[in-house]
Amino acid sequence: MFTLKRVFITAFFLTLPIATFANSIDAVGEAIIYNNDIADARYRATQQAIKQAVLESGSRVNVRDELYNGEVESNLEIRSSGYVQKARILSEEQNGDFLRVIARVDVTADSQCSSGPTRYYKKTVGVTGFELQVPQQAVLGELSNISRELPKNLADEINRQGYLKALTATNIAIYPDIINAPSSTNYDGSLTNLTRISEQLGVQYIISGVIRDISEVYLRHPNDKNSKEDSEDIDKERNFVVDIYIYDGFSGALLFEHRYNEIGNWDISDHARIGFGSAKFWSVHYGKVVQQALKESALDASEQLRCQPFIANIFRTEGNRIHISAGSIAGVKLGDKFNIYRRYEVFNQLQSTQTQLNNANISVTIKQVQPNFSVGELVVDSHILNVQQQDVVIAW
Repeated sequence: MFTLKRVFITAFFLTLPIATFANSIDAVGEAIIYNNDIADARYRATQQAIKQAVLESGSRVNVRDELYNGEVESNLEIRSSGYVQKARILSEEQNGDFLRVIARVDVTADSQCSSGPTRYYKKTVGVTGFELQVPQQAVLGELSNISRELPKNLADEINRQGYLKALTATNIAIYPDIINAPSSTNYDGSLTNLTRISEQLGVQYIISGVIRDISEVYLRHPNDKNSKEDSEDIDKERNFVVDIYIYDGFSGALLFEHRYNEIGNWDISDHARIGFGSAKFWSVHYGKVVQQALKESALDASEQLRCQPFIANIFRTEGNRIHISAGSIAGVKLGDKFNIYRRYEVFNQLQSTQTQLNNANISVTIKQVQPNFSVGELVVDSHILNVQQQDVVIAW
């Protein structure tokens, strides 16, 4: 087992925070060890643990972490969700080429997120299909189902972490041009059909992606039964490269994009047809590497959206009552108050439709809660206030 010689966590703040008590959170981080570089893996695992801790703390700030590991001295700025005052590794465990650390992180809440009600609600995300850029790469292992199973497993991991509510729509492919994704016909990078998809799914955000590369490092021929696959001269490594994009479902704007680039060993017969996501797939080294990448991407998605405002559609108005498309599953409770925003469609100079939300300076109080929707009361009739279907409620 390798031990950490020295860890320093320093935070630089844009403004001086008022002294508050820190929450001490024990968090787990994992990373893949490449080229026997334990120090680098330890650093990346500690980064993951810090992200996990600040997500649990429910606040937000820019953090600069400095980790000194003897051979490696590196700096990384993490746009995370809390003030990290101090972090130390309690234990670490190496299992093959995977390193797992448990870190105790002291996090001080920041008013940007923790003082608002948004932290108490689960935002909904719709996960679409991830197209494979080179379909022929799926021949090895018969992974032709990867375009639908990979995003499904990503949604499962997001739900397992518990910060967001993910729904799957893996039958939907949103990119007309895979190679140039996420570029689209809109000059601002938004997708014209994305707001419609978001409305159909009843979600606030859309997660999509493109599987760029699952090729073997050195080409083999799994369909050739005469090939000698067990030779020590054959490299069994395989790439896993996926781009993930997060969009705001109301405007179609791209909020986040990141490439996850890993390499795993295909330590199974080249003739095996195991399929993506099967029990056998997760047991091979390559499957474990993919699983780690999914954990990291789910954590990043939660971090990016955790402190964003909570938004839900108004889908019905009746007298002084309105129905909103969020209920107990999203954390809505009796007595909660939301602000109403009116939705307008505006056109830019290219005549592309844009969604604009304007504060109506009207509040609504929740009087009835169902699992998937809630009923709120206004002070007067909704028609007098001009509250309509497709307007939204927001909690900041």
